[in-house]
Amino acid sequence: MNTVLSNIKKSTDCIIEKLPAIGLLNSLGLRKGTMISSMTIQPFGGPVVIRIGRRSVALSRDIAEKIEVRQVG
Repeated sequence: MNTVLSNIKKSTDCIIEKLPAIGLLNSLGLRKGTMISSMTIQPFGGPVVIRIGRRSVALSRDIAEKIEVRQVG
């Protein structure tokens, strides 16, 4: 079952299923089928921090709400 990235709990592994057509996401390594891990969701509408491989990437909450993921494991 798919859910949006901003609703994933900390330390959860996911696979990206759908994401908006924003060029910056592709250059950050976010593509359909990519395995990511949720690290933190900052309070008060702050960013969502994810891990892609060995890198940490912070995404605005608005963008994270448009990325659909499937939990694995």
